[in-house]
Amino acid sequence: MKVQILGDFNHESGVNAVTDWFSDSSYWEAFATDYGDGLWKVAIFLICRNPELNFKQRIRHSKKDKALYMDIMLPLADFVNATLEERKENVVVAMLKEVPRIVRKYKFAEFDTEAFLSDFDQYFSGLLAQLPRPSTLAA
Repeated sequence: MKVQILGDFNHESGVNAVTDWFSDSSYWEAFATDYGDGLWKVAIFLICRNPELNFKQRIRHSKKDKALYMDIMLPLADFVNATLEERKENVVVAMLKEVPRIVRKYKFAEFDTEAFLSDFDQYFSGLLAQLPRPSTLAA
């Protein structure tokens, strides 16, 4: 299984640093499992653009290529003034919410959807758990 995380985002969103973080984390190795012949690739596009551009979420299943392409829409306003850790958290939380919802919409013959989604959740929840948490200040 090949999982790709790509993006289309305004520079000031800082999402490029998040995609760099994913590249450094070797996520593709986490999904080097054979989930079946029905789906070979999941491509996730992180879309964080000016809302005035009216981008619409695209989801496309290519039976010929055995691929599922999906946009994860990210609100630009939440990213512009966020720290890198907040951006990472926002992206991972959005992916953990949207990817299972989108993948479950389809019935892939000869593909273990639940095993893939379990591994997806485990891997990205693990990344989320590694992020530093803000310390609480005693009053």
